[in-house]
Amino acid sequence: MIQQLGTFLHGWPALCLFLSILLGTILGRFHVKGVGFGSIVGTLIAAIVIGIFARPELPELLRWVFFYLFLFSIGYSVGPQFFGSLKGEALPQIVLALVVAVTGLVTVIAVSAAFGFDEGLAVGVLSGGMTQSAALGTGLNAIADLPLPDDVKAKLTANAPLADAISYGFGDLGLILFLTWLGPRILNADLKREAKELEQKLSGGKTGGTELSSAHFGFRAYRVSNTQVSGSTLAALEERYAAARLSVQRVRRAGTLQGIDPALPLQTGDEIVVSARSVAFTSAERDIGPELDDPSLLSVPIKTAAVVITNRDVKGKTLAELSLDSSTRGVYLQSIQRGTELLPREPWTVVERGDILQIVGAPDAVERAGRHAGFVERDLSKTDLTFLAAGICAGILLGLVKLTAGGIVLGLGVAGSILVIGLVAGWARSRYPVFGSIPEPAQRLLMDIGLIVFIAVVGLHAGPHAVEAYHESGGSYFASIFVAGMIVTSVPLAVGLIVGRYLLRMSPLMLLGGLAGAQTCTPGLTALREASDSNIGSLAYTVPYAIGNILLTIWGPVVVAIVHAMRQ
Repeated sequence: MIQQLGTFLHGWPALCLFLSILLGTILGRFHVKGVGFGSIVGTLIAAIVIGIFARPELPELLRWVFFYLFLFSIGYSVGPQFFGSLKGEALPQIVLALVVAVTGLVTVIAVSAAFGFDEGLAVGVLSGGMTQSAALGTGLNAIADLPLPDDVKAKLTANAPLADAISYGFGDLGLILFLTWLGPRILNADLKREAKELEQKLSGGKTGGTELSSAHFGFRAYRVSNTQVSGSTLAALEERYAAARLSVQRVRRAGTLQGIDPALPLQTGDEIVVSARSVAFTSAERDIGPELDDPSLLSVPIKTAAVVITNRDVKGKTLAELSLDSSTRGVYLQSIQRGTELLPREPWTVVERGDILQIVGAPDAVERAGRHAGFVERDLSKTDLTFLAAGICAGILLGLVKLTAGGIVLGLGVAGSILVIGLVAGWARSRYPVFGSIPEPAQRLLMDIGLIVFIAVVGLHAGPHAVEAYHESGGSYFASIFVAGMIVTSVPLAVGLIVGRYLLRMSPLMLLGGLAGAQTCTPGLTALREASDSNIGSLAYTVPYAIGNILLTIWGPVVVAIVHAMRQ
């Protein structure tokens, strides 16, 4: 029966591909106390199993097309943060990311020499131990360019995903245990207490929610009857309730809507609509006049928009400072995102170039705030395919450029070049937002579908080799890979912890958040959030994440080149 099923699947390679993704994503959803394989490794495992029985024949071009889409989109998404992180105040996080990445590279080379790993096993241990699946792709791309017979390259190509699948389990689990259990004990730190102390420090001892937050805001209508309000301007009324971020949305006088102008004086009998945090409404009826229940007056249109920070006068400001700016009058914050991570909506949170603020408010207010902060993404469903295709074409052409020095061929390769072009493209888009729109949902789709299809194809091709490797080398072969992966996961974390704490003087929670980012492990950050009951660790995650994504991806061909030279 199994043979019949394998024969059937062999005739339908497309079914094998999507079945691998289906089963892999289901497997990736199973977590035990926050620990699981995730959809990428789940798909790799499912594809290897299906590949063992079905042995499907899929075109080589398929995996590279999807991997190139992934590389460009990951570069595009972290480009603003990558270049924005190159500044003095982010120096500790930059150094931490570099220490972890370089230590990881050295450790991979060391264990490869100690265990006698070939190029494929080495790059698989790198991608699995450091939880960076993109390194698997760039490493395989480099193996394809090696001056070796096709059968040798096929074996190396099959070894890489096998090593990745074996070592990734501890790569994820080991990092989570280090961040939430071993690391805090070494540092003698209580994560929950650390989080509260950091929040107190960043807030200057002040408590309360962010002034920009959209939580608990609403609309109310009033008839002006208080003589203290009558005769005052809209700006004066809004200033009186500045703490509650009150904004006048409509003024109706004698049945006619007036233009909203900060200098407009209010008159007795005017009917006004205000938006504000709910705390303002407890006294507004006493201070302004009786509340009105008029659906036609209260039907103020609401707009939600994604605003990308690009204005140099805005970046570096806290949310509390932005809330006091007249340009943000009438808008309220739903979320703030940096790269792929949500940041705390707290008064002390500092915005940086490339941050995405989801805001809500009246259309005019949203447009005004968007122009002041950067630009508003006009159409979250439209992707500039011309820009996307041009970027990948430029990356492929750049990858063809190679230099020879002392008999060694130097070059970024196609994969590395596409990643670099994506970085520059994302940075350029953040500075000149008139072209190259790839909205954040589209970026996530390209990253997810690009990597998962690539991994599925790799796993399907590697399946038959896994059985052959077991018959030839036995369980000790797999055990050596697992042990090497444990070492590659643990050593960079230990070195990073020592450097971060005793040389960079980073606080324990920020240090652990930085380590999660340096190894690009989102589940690790999620576990750290749960252990600390705070999202503050994400502030230290984003810069190392951007740098780690680039360096660890580039390490793929570097490891292949070094191990190949060692084996000659």
